[in-house]
Amino acid sequence: MDPGTDVDHVLQSLGNVGKYQKFQLSLLFVFMLENAFHLMAANYVSYRPLYNCKTLNETVLLQKYNIESNRSDIKVKYGKCNIDIHVNDTDAEYHSSQSCPNGYEYEIPKDRSTVTEWDLVCEGSVRSEFAQTLIMMGQAVGAAIFSPLSDRFGRKPINIISRILYTIAGVTAMFSPSIEVFSVYRLLIGTFQGGSVMTVCTLCIEILPTEFRHRGEGLAFLAWTVGIWFTSVIGYFCRNLPWRYFQMILGLLSWHVIFDWLFIDESLRWLLANGKTDEAMKIIRKAASWNNQSFESVKESVEKKNLLVPKDLNIDPPENQEKIIKLESCVTNGTPELDHTVHRYSIYTVLKHKRILITSLLLWVIWITNTLTYYGLMLTTSRLAGDRYVNNILAAVSEIPSTIVQQISINRKKIMRDTEYIKLCRMSMLVRTHELHKGKYYWLKHFSTFFSIFGRFSAAGSFSSVFLYTPELYPTNLRNVGLGMASTVSRIGSMISPFAATLADHVFWGPAAIFALLNIICTIILLTLPETMGRELPTTVEEMKSWVKDKKGTFDVRRPKHYLKVNRHHR
Repeated sequence: MDPGTDVDHVLQSLGNVGKYQKFQLSLLFVFMLENAFHLMAANYVSYRPLYNCKTLNETVLLQKYNIESNRSDIKVKYGKCNIDIHVNDTDAEYHSSQSCPNGYEYEIPKDRSTVTEWDLVCEGSVRSEFAQTLIMMGQAVGAAIFSPLSDRFGRKPINIISRILYTIAGVTAMFSPSIEVFSVYRLLIGTFQGGSVMTVCTLCIEILPTEFRHRGEGLAFLAWTVGIWFTSVIGYFCRNLPWRYFQMILGLLSWHVIFDWLFIDESLRWLLANGKTDEAMKIIRKAASWNNQSFESVKESVEKKNLLVPKDLNIDPPENQEKIIKLESCVTNGTPELDHTVHRYSIYTVLKHKRILITSLLLWVIWITNTLTYYGLMLTTSRLAGDRYVNNILAAVSEIPSTIVQQISINRKKIMRDTEYIKLCRMSMLVRTHELHKGKYYWLKHFSTFFSIFGRFSAAGSFSSVFLYTPELYPTNLRNVGLGMASTVSRIGSMISPFAATLADHVFWGPAAIFALLNIICTIILLTLPETMGRELPTTVEEMKSWVKDKKGTFDVRRPKHYLKVNRHHR
């Protein structure tokens, strides 16, 4: 019997969701809220306002282009990226188009945005979008680095370390002297944020028993949504400040991380699955005290379930290969001699098992679509018709009911719930495509804004569901690796998303059409994946493979009969 098999029994003995769990979840709520700050900040620190070529002095203009000063037939047109000079002559006609020789003028002060401060428009606009791509790339790097580390060394230390570095990078980015240095900071911020997000989500899920774990996931996404909304509100009140001050404020809001080590606890599931008996018992004692439960009765329950690995066993997981450590002759409270097995998995485990690899590939397609759609909509919100601050706040608020709806609908078959979210998103994208095509009508532009915000509602719900569904499929010691790999691959979508605005400048219906097509594909894929509702989280690869192999309820869109009783009680 695996040490993590009956962790739910321990969590239930501690009181399911008592004072201890509520306190820990409150801390995790704050941690996740702060993870949204710097990602959403791009709508403010890298905002691209209306701009035009700066007007040239007439004398300078004539001298620069060698035009006689007494001519009266000179026409100069100032565009966004060029000035057109047209001179009519009796003998010839002269026309010239030049890049803005005197720089640009903006509708906002130069220090309000990195775009205006460093003139990242026209040919330079790619550098601004690339800086945002780097933060998405950093998330992939962070997920790839920190997720396996958290499976090896624990969720808590990796979370604290990544958040300390995240805070430092966030504050010091305000001193960037150029877009190149700022881009490096964006990469670092994304890397450390990726590590924090993965560990916070895992802790939220693992602190609760099966029937409540969706609440932990819902809380994490509610925190993310509140973080986006909070960033929008801060952006509104800082609208008259230089972007550097806004960057500093966001960074300093996470200063309390230096004290968080004293309050946040390690995942009990991870401790028991990795033979950390002493640490697990300390947390069990603490939780029992907070929840007014008898420690002795909880301890007796743990011992009866054979969850305690010998405390003198030193387990060092390998870095790049699967290893299974046999724990022999473990006798607990007079129970018969049992064979305990601690399973160690890595990325290689996913690659070498065909069924697991295929399932992972399908999940990755869904993740890529989610990130592309979600971030593509988020990063183009400031370009919609209407006040950009109001639009950002409304779009962020729209994600809150999405999370609530997802939690209310949790008793339905989850694959179908995901499908419905994606259908909603697809429909809104199709409508938005049509309206963007007719964007010359003012009222239709606002109609497009409405459907863009509705698209955020749909995309957020799908994102929230897949974040819960993915780790549920993988065994304990592969859970963070599985979630980390999916998150890493999904950054392909998020890294492309900053260029959605550029595509819209040339083919304004292009981004929405692409989003809609990909969501149609994901709707089909979702119907081929196994159901996890009401099941104990898998602890071994064999359990996961049996889920994938079992086709009952996989392709049937109706609720499987053998899940009916379980769903009523465990969701």
